[in-house]
Amino acid sequence: MFHFKLSKAVKLIILLLLLLVFAILYLQPVLYMISLSFKSLSDIVDPSTRWIPNNPTLSNIEYALGQMRIIPMMLDGRGLWDNLTTSTLFVSLVTAIPAAIAQLFACAIAGYAFGRCQFPFKRLMIVLLILTYVIPPQTVFIPVAWLNNQLGFLNSPLAFIVPSLLGHGLNGGLFVIIYMQFFRKIPKELEEAALIDGANPYTVFMKIIFPLAKPAMIVVFLFSLVWHWNETFLAGIYYSRISTLATQITQVNIMPQEQTQALMPAIMASGLLFITPILIVYIFTQRFFTESIERTGVVE
Repeated sequence: MFHFKLSKAVKLIILLLLLLVFAILYLQPVLYMISLSFKSLSDIVDPSTRWIPNNPTLSNIEYALGQMRIIPMMLDGRGLWDNLTTSTLFVSLVTAIPAAIAQLFACAIAGYAFGRCQFPFKRLMIVLLILTYVIPPQTVFIPVAWLNNQLGFLNSPLAFIVPSLLGHGLNGGLFVIIYMQFFRKIPKELEEAALIDGANPYTVFMKIIFPLAKPAMIVVFLFSLVWHWNETFLAGIYYSRISTLATQITQVNIMPQEQTQALMPAIMASGLLFITPILIVYIFTQRFFTESIERTGVVE
């Protein structure tokens, strides 16, 4: 039988080529979006123009900015909050960031209880917890919307933030399970030593267990931030007088059918504006996020 061994250099070259191919496959849609966002009408109808526009323009970005209502309208006679909520970017930020921070802490408490404590009907409650993110929100949106209306949370980020503060919110059950899975891996000797030294359960959690959960915190925060940022269904129900970027981006597509080709650069520009904040966050956190995914066991 013929055997041969590849040298380390050859293996490295093959690995780099594979990574390059996958990088091109993943980056091609983003690069196409960026290219088309700056193309003028003459570049669209010119078959020789592929990636680099001959006559780059910012008109598509300006049109998308106006249609998506990113810049707030400061009108006289209205309060500061009312003026700021005319910006879809502001509404998205005050919805996604506080809700993600709230889930980061609240879901950790629930995950610690499920992962480290013993209490009656624990298994049943874990099943119910799983059902909270297995059941689609479309099936329960009527009672949830009615409840938010009774509490006065409609047209307010509180509709997303308050459930997050209570350890639930958007996909909160999944975040509790992520924390639960992480806390189970921490040696019980750490808690026992702290309890022997006179620490109470609150001190054990806040001073010992929770600081060790940084990998899980990063995963939960980024997942929660992205899912709240991309949410369209619940945002469209809770918000009628204000809009988020995710819901307003559809307005850019409203155009007569015969003008679809001319509108494509504006559609791509709106998509570019929508994903840019998340891309910036990921660029600065991707190393921590990758390490955290491995340590929390999400990929298991």
